[in-house]
Amino acid sequence: MIFKTLELLDFGIYAGRQELDLRTKRKRPVILVGGTNGAGKTTLLEAFRLCLYGRRALGPRVSQDAYEARIHSRFHHAPQGEAAEECGITLSFEHVHSGRSSDYAVSRRWRRLENGAVRESLTLEQDGKEVDDLSDASRQDFLDSLLPPGLAGFFLFDGEQIQALADDENGAYLADAVKRLLGLDLIDQLQADLRRFVGRASSESGRRALDEALAAAEANADEAKTQVEMAEGARELVQEDQDALDDDLARARDRLAREGGTLAKERAKLEGERTKAAAHVATAEERLRALIAGLLPFAIAQGLANDVADRLGAEQSAEEDEIIARRIKAAAPRLKKQLEVKSGGSVSAAILEQLEVNTDKRPPRRHDVSAADRAVMLEQLRTIREDVRGDAGRLSKQLRRAQDQRERAESRLAEVPDDDALSPIVQEIHGIEHHRGQLVSEMERAEEELREAEHELRTAEREFRKLNEKATKTSKDNESAQTALRTVRLLEEYGERTEVRRLAQIELEAARYFNRLSRKGELLSRITIDRDSFRIQVVRWDQTELPKDRLSAGEKQLLAIAILWALAKASQRPLPVVVDTPLARLDAEHRRRLLTEYLPNVSHQVVVLSTDTEVDVAAAAELEAVTARRIFLSHDLEHAATAVAEGYFSPTEGAVSNAG
Repeated sequence: MIFKTLELLDFGIYAGRQELDLRTKRKRPVILVGGTNGAGKTTLLEAFRLCLYGRRALGPRVSQDAYEARIHSRFHHAPQGEAAEECGITLSFEHVHSGRSSDYAVSRRWRRLENGAVRESLTLEQDGKEVDDLSDASRQDFLDSLLPPGLAGFFLFDGEQIQALADDENGAYLADAVKRLLGLDLIDQLQADLRRFVGRASSESGRRALDEALAAAEANADEAKTQVEMAEGARELVQEDQDALDDDLARARDRLAREGGTLAKERAKLEGERTKAAAHVATAEERLRALIAGLLPFAIAQGLANDVADRLGAEQSAEEDEIIARRIKAAAPRLKKQLEVKSGGSVSAAILEQLEVNTDKRPPRRHDVSAADRAVMLEQLRTIREDVRGDAGRLSKQLRRAQDQRERAESRLAEVPDDDALSPIVQEIHGIEHHRGQLVSEMERAEEELREAEHELRTAEREFRKLNEKATKTSKDNESAQTALRTVRLLEEYGERTEVRRLAQIELEAARYFNRLSRKGELLSRITIDRDSFRIQVVRWDQTELPKDRLSAGEKQLLAIAILWALAKASQRPLPVVVDTPLARLDAEHRRRLLTEYLPNVSHQVVVLSTDTEVDVAAAAELEAVTARRIFLSHDLEHAATAVAEGYFSPTEGAVSNAG
């Protein structure tokens, strides 16, 4: 990983948008960032940590409220103005991931809300394109994989951490550092979790209670199975009796059918059909007799009927003519006078002759039949001609059909045996049907008992399965507990072996680095770290112990720096180093050794945050050959704001970089 730029937006003492160019050059890994006390060097170190880790930059147990309070204090605040509404940090870097080098930019922004809370947003870009298919948690996991939080203290540290390690007499600080380096803190946490699991899974009393409950559930299930089997047996017995009765009933009905039993059942129906057919015969005969007594003979002698109809028509015409003639004769004298008056005596003789018509000359009527009787007779003759013959035909067919139905019913009734002959068979059938009805009731009771037994069985089996699954899980938990115990022992063994191997490497590297940094040169033979207490023992070249309290304050700091150097080396991760005020307690010679030996060699990129009393102009000149960039933090007391400029305590050498 190589840092490229660090951009601050209204963060802390930095007003507006400030950017630090952190790119290095070949064989020039050092970037000098200078500033007076209060100019914002520590704020820069905090910016690296916050941008990469967010809330975890303040520690593993910091609450969200405490984190938000810290962020609130980092919004830039002008001396006589309100704090900025938003602040942020953007860190761009180059990193090789999965064999491919890419440019990344991680940006963390904070905005103040009206309710006093802080809203944080985290974005990640790769090669200029935002990675938007990851959640904030996934982005943070990716960042943690680049520079694990446990290793941050070896690469992003300040003078206080160096001093804490230098003053670490009981080994607690070093123990924590080594555990984080080797991941032993995670192993310890895993061991604790496994031991808690073993404790929960190994409850003997709980296991006995479960076994007893399982045995009781199994007994209940067996008893329920027995009840189901008994209920099924009872139902089968009833079913067998029913089947036997069905066979007897089928044979009795077959015998009844063979002996006319079927017809005997139909006796009432046949008698009803015969009675109905006889009634139809009587009705048809009566209607035919009425036709015969009435108009039917005329229908048979249709010619005579037609002659009578013609004669009656002629009689009617003659009667009408007589009436007309009498009326004309009565009115003739009056008409003649009227005609003569109007015509002046020139009335046609033909007209007068017609008025003198003699009714006696018309053919006389032969029958003295009144008009009413004649109308009745003509209507009857019409009925004879149009209806009587058809009615007679239909009644004849109805009579024959009714007679046939009566004969068939009488014929079938003749085949019906006497009731006395069929009575024994009928009684037998009735007895079988009555017995079968009783068996139906017994079958219903047997099926109800079977359903209840099956329900009890399902309930018992469900309880047994539930307990059995719990017992299986408990057995697996016990097996898992044994596996967990073995895992705990393996983790202990792994941790011990890893710790021994890595501590040996750290001891060797720390001694070598201390000798490079010490002005005395080749002072130490080795440094040993107690495997239990992590206390440091320093051994001279003559194999005598050099008590740590015999070391000067500067030598203790050099020893702490050497150990941090060794820890970073042991991590086997090529990461940049950002160190804040590392030289506060060193004398001039030790500072020179640190500048010439540590800074150019501890990493491929080293950002040094220093005052001009730690790295003065002369020291900066001495570092010229390994320095890639010089940056000055120019602080404006009047506006309480810091801007980033080029140069090291010589901002006039370059332009001020301030986009705010």
